[in-house]
Amino acid sequence: MAYCEYTDVQLEAGTSLGTITTSDITSLISRSDEEIVDMLLEKGLTAPASASQLKTASICLTIAKIKRRQAHELTRPNSLSLGGDISFSINSEAEAAAYESKGRRAVSQYVEYAGGSGVVIVRNHNMIRGY
Repeated sequence: MAYCEYTDVQLEAGTSLGTITTSDITSLISRSDEEIVDMLLEKGLTAPASASQLKTASICLTIAKIKRRQAHELTRPNSLSLGGDISFSINSEAEAAAYESKGRRAVSQYVEYAGGSGVVIVRNHNMIRGY
């Protein structure tokens, strides 16, 4: 079960990904989806086959992993000077953390709204959310 595909990640992250291959991204997607399932299990939920919030979560968590890997292998340096007055600076970890946070928020939204269906989620006989 994959919540997103390589093309979804490529659409958001672009195609210039250093040494990261399509196979690497597919593996990172699988790892992100495992994390999503773990987050859902912690909330007492069974992971569904698909949900738009979980697709967003998978894309964002995967991009966070890509950005961290790029920083570690230096295919995406923190700064670049083109000579003269032209230079660029980024904070790779801040970018990765922002994507990770967005992914975790998407999982939380799924949990809160039970996939947008308005279904009552019951855990330990306590109503968490109902309509």
